This record gives sequence, C-alpha cells and structure tokens, in this order.
Amino acid sequence: MKQKAKATKNQKYIAILLAAIMFFSVFLYLVTGGGGPKDNSNNENEASTPSAENNISTISFLQIPGKQVRHQFNSIADGLNMSPAGVMGAEYVDLKKTTGTPLELSFGNTTTLKPLYGADVTKRYVAYYPDGNIFELHAIPEQKILTAFTPVPYHGYELLARGNGTNDFWNVVGSPVILGSRQSVKNVIDVLEKNATSTTEFNQILSQANPEDVILQEVAIKTNITTDAVADQYYTDLRKLDDGSYAQTSIFMNVKPDMAKNITALQANSSERGVTYNVTTSGNITKLVISSDFNSLLNETRLLR
Repeated sequence: MKQKAKATKNQKYIAILLAAIMFFSVFLYLVTGGGGPKDNSNNENEASTPSAENNISTISFLQIPGKQVRHQFNSIADGLNMSPAGVMGAEYVDLKKTTGTPLELSFGNTTTLKPLYGADVTKRYVAYYPDGNIFELHAIPEQKILTAFTPVPYHGYELLARGNGTNDFWNVVGSPVILGSRQSVKNVIDVLEKNATSTTEFNQILSQANPEDVILQEVAIKTNITTDAVADQYYTDLRKLDDGSYAQTSIFMNVKPDMAKNITALQANSSERGVTYNVTTSGNITKLVISSDFNSLLNETRLLR
C-alpha cells in the first residue's frame, strides 16, 4: 500500500509538471503567431530529510551514485549547448526574477516545481522538437531530490524514473538536472559525453543578444508547422529595468515584409501609447527593443503579431 501511495503522489507531480509546461509559450505565441559545479562541502553528510509539503523523503545528490551533470546554466545559450541538434524552439526562465512580477502568474516562481523535487527550482529551460519531443533542464541549488523509482545506468549516469512505470519521465541529477522521456534524457547525455552534436541553429541570432539580467529568453525557427512565423528565426527576451518598467528585445533573421511594415507603422506613433522603440538593421538581422510598463508592453507585443 505504501508503494501504491508513493506512485499516486508521483503521478500528481507529473501532472503538475505537465500543467507548468503549458505556461511556457506565452510570448512565443504572441509574437510568432502560432554554471560550474556546485560546492557541496557543507552538505556532504546530509541524510534523507522529509519534504515539508508531502512528508516524502528527499536525498542529497551526493547520495546518488554515478556521474552527475556539470554544465554552465545561466542563459538560453547554455541550454542550447546541451540540446541535441534539431531544436525547433526553446525557452529559458530565471524563476528568481519572476517572483513579484506579472510573469509569476504565467511562469511560476522558485516553488512551482517543488512538489516534483522537494526543493526549489531557480532556473528552467525547455527545448521543443518538430516530432513533439521535449526535455527540460532545472537548476536546483539545494542539490536534493525526492526519492525516485528504478535507477537505470547510462554511460555512467543514473537515470531516475519519476513515476510508477506508466509515465515516461526521467531525471539525471547535477547542475543542472535533466528531465524528459528516457530517450530524450539519453540524447542529452550523448551531447554531454560528446557522442552527439549540440544544436547550432541559433548561433547567429544569439550572437546579437545580451543575456545579462534577463527574466526570460525564447528562440524559434520557421518549420513546416510554423508557416505563419514572422521570420526565419526569432529571438526574444524580457528584463525589468531599474525604474520598474520592462524592456523586450526581439531579434529577427530574415523578417517577413508584413512584420517589417508593422514595426515601422507602430514605431511612428508609439509615443502615443507610451512605448519607446529602438530599431536597428544589419544584413539579414533586424533588432527591435521596446520598453514601457508591463501592460503597455504586453499590448504592444499583441499589436506586433
């Protein structure tokens, strides 16, 4: 009975995760139309402790045998460097920065995924593929995880099942933690072990971006499923400014003529809506920075569709 209860709770965690994933395409939809090792010296002898929410045991990452992920994880570029080739779109969110902002309603905060792990998640990355596969990366500074089922070794790493055998969700711990289907997690490990290449589709457009102080970053590429995309490739980020307003940077590779016209038209009378525009073009790259209060910025993003 105890094992069945654990399985039921794990299924609830997966449901929470799936619901949280659905929040991740807000800005992508509106516009396109469609770190090093953690120092564990202070917790090397940490024993299993009960999770405050559900009284299920957590264990320190150090208690899990095998290799652990060790990769810089401070931007969407870091996530893409861990992602197998073929990414259609990706998002990165700093959940410490969403707290107390309107974005908290859509993207959650550091405690949103706590029911899944028994620990706060401070950064989150998700990659999408044209075949419908996804995987996520999560930063867990506390370096602990709820007890998982059925570890399976792969290239020296331990794949930890996150369900009762009916859900194909697996973790590999480290900095960051990998979450996805068994095959997608293996694919990420193959990239880390240099047995496969990471995605390079967005290298040019990301070279024009500044990840400093961003709350979120997103990239997308035009595919047969995104035929109404506003450019061949698209990047956006959002940051909160010192005066409490927000700035959104959008970078387009080969922007579509209708979108270019719309930018020009909206820029012409942007001051009437309390929005500041800064547009630059270099070769096939168009960069747009708009700033205003959050609601005005959100409205402007809708107008730009």
